[in-house]
Amino acid sequence: MDRAQLLTAIVDARPGPADVVYVERRGESYGCRVTGPEEGLALGGGAGEFPDVWIYWSGEWPAQDGERQRAVFDDLLEEMESMAGGSDRCRWSLDDPWPRRH
Repeated sequence: MDRAQLLTAIVDARPGPADVVYVERRGESYGCRVTGPEEGLALGGGAGEFPDVWIYWSGEWPAQDGERQRAVFDDLLEEMESMAGGSDRCRWSLDDPWPRRH
């Protein structure tokens, strides 16, 4: 599925706070699975064929807010792509250690 179909699939699954959303990308194609707390986690790969990138996510899905859904979705995919050498998702500079001491 493409990105638009992926967003639709996640929205249609209506993940709850206790659910885990698994997203993977293989080339330009995406896949996803939502599992509840009583189910085992979805695993990517099979017969040694692992996806290019994958991510697990759990949280409060903004089911009633389309704008927030898009923001959460975009952030989820950006975080996933950063694990494959995409954008730098550092929250602060390495020269600016945390916690700050003044």
